[in-house]
Amino acid sequence: MPNFTLRTNAAVHTVLMDAHTGKARGVTYIDTHNKLDYRARSKAVVLAASMVESIRILFNSKNQEYPQGLANSSGMLGKYLMEHVAFNDIRGYFPQLAGRPSTNEDGPGESCLYIPRYNYGHKDKKKYLRGWRIDFSTGCGSEPGPGAGMAGFGSAYKKKIKELYPAGVSIGGYGEGLAFDWNYVEIDPNGLTDRLGIPQVRFHTNAEYDHAFAIRDEMYGVMEEILRASGAEIIPYQKSNPYPLGSVTHEAGGGRMGDDPKTAVLDRWNRCHDIKNLLVVDASCFVTHPEKQITHTIFALSYRACDHLAQEFRLGNV
Repeated sequence: MPNFTLRTNAAVHTVLMDAHTGKARGVTYIDTHNKLDYRARSKAVVLAASMVESIRILFNSKNQEYPQGLANSSGMLGKYLMEHVAFNDIRGYFPQLAGRPSTNEDGPGESCLYIPRYNYGHKDKKKYLRGWRIDFSTGCGSEPGPGAGMAGFGSAYKKKIKELYPAGVSIGGYGEGLAFDWNYVEIDPNGLTDRLGIPQVRFHTNAEYDHAFAIRDEMYGVMEEILRASGAEIIPYQKSNPYPLGSVTHEAGGGRMGDDPKTAVLDRWNRCHDIKNLLVVDASCFVTHPEKQITHTIFALSYRACDHLAQEFRLGNV
């Protein structure tokens, strides 16, 4: 028997449960080609389908014991969604670089600078919680460049854009997104399904809160200061409101981790409090959303959780 099978074109929609032991015993999936249901049996189930899909699977796996969603005795499943606090960039250009030849500077060779937790140590000035970061991008690439914010028309306008394109610079920032109970996801109450007939989710979110606006005001002031100090000309812009959740596509939360099973879906090993052989190892477990990119943290948590699961197998606890 092989110890690993990769099943492609398989859309998992429910977790199978053993009614006698209360343990997870596999998953049910639809073959996306023939649209038939199949079952895969296992001693443990690890969901890593992304925050949205893992939560959808748990909601759609509800049963008599867990009528509000599998492993949801806490009532916290789907709640406290988060993402970066994000806004539009400020764009400008360096006059001394105007008119230089345009070359392919996109991809791995793109000029980019990243400053994590820029406001570290500024506790006395902060009107918000946690921190934010700054990203820079310069040179020729897929970004719109200085022309995105310039007024004009006709041949002179096109000539100006061509001259400034290789001289462009943009600067933007992302703040830490906090967990609020008004940001949540549920199974669509009107019965919406996807193309395979699997019940879909509905989001309820609001990214416009005091913390986000306080980050915005400080962030824009610092970004303007940096551009002016570097000798860049700033193209006129307007401060944007915080982007809606989902705009940055780094969603997290909805199955948060914690020691108290009354307030958390997962324990410190990414196991469901209610079902110890059912794990969720994607961004669902996050309790806050840092200003940094979260991919490597997801990798680390997943590795840690699965290493612990392997130990439990060796000890005969699964």
